[in-house]
Amino acid sequence: MQFADTHCHLDFCQFDLSRELLLLECHKASIDLIIIPSTKHGGWDKIIQLGQQFHQLQPALGLHPYFLSEHSESDLDKLDSYLKHFASSVVAVGEIGLDALVGDFPLQQFFLERQLDLASRYQLPVIFHSRKMHSQLIKSLKKFDLPGGVVHSFSGSTQELKQFVSLGLSIGVGSVITWPGSKKTRKAIQDAPLESLVLETDAPDMPVVGEAKGQSTPLNVLKVFESLCQIRLESPENLSSALWENSLRLFNKSNYTFF
Repeated sequence: MQFADTHCHLDFCQFDLSRELLLLECHKASIDLIIIPSTKHGGWDKIIQLGQQFHQLQPALGLHPYFLSEHSESDLDKLDSYLKHFASSVVAVGEIGLDALVGDFPLQQFFLERQLDLASRYQLPVIFHSRKMHSQLIKSLKKFDLPGGVVHSFSGSTQELKQFVSLGLSIGVGSVITWPGSKKTRKAIQDAPLESLVLETDAPDMPVVGEAKGQSTPLNVLKVFESLCQIRLESPENLSSALWENSLRLFNKSNYTFF
């Protein structure tokens, strides 16, 4: 079995002293692909450098809606420049999206759609953040010709999941399915097309059940997988194989040899 963590903030300073050892542990656990999405333009250089330093890390660049007050319009020009200059190494635009807790929806939508335009222009998949804004995000998505993407840390209903999948998006299966109380999301993931699913941790922030917030690592992708096995009908072997292939296809890495 091989595993991918399609959403992990391994660039965060919490990992600075443990990152190399943690990646060795991940490799021993067959976690051979880790996508690092960015949040602000100030982190892009570090993410690019990590991708150059560690073979299993793949960078994504974008402007997260949570940090809306820190973004400027010039950051969008910088993103365009980075996507052009690092075209051979950046695998996605992200993490971008909409967040109901942030406010100033028109400005959020402006940054979202400008980044969607860049993703369409460079034909890169998109890593989406969507907190209580699924319907608004779907409206924006329909305006652009995207080569795919993933709704990260999906938490929603079966109907919402179907809408995203109908637009060609993958569904990020994260720690929320390890929580027994997340019945609606677990049911949606249980019924989802297998070819639409990928694993993620959103480390360090999103804990699995029984874990304190801020303690998550990419190793938790194995715990997410265990919970997924409990609610899906496929054998663990078939499920892991499909999830791995889905991840490679999503980020255009199907012909890439990781180790």
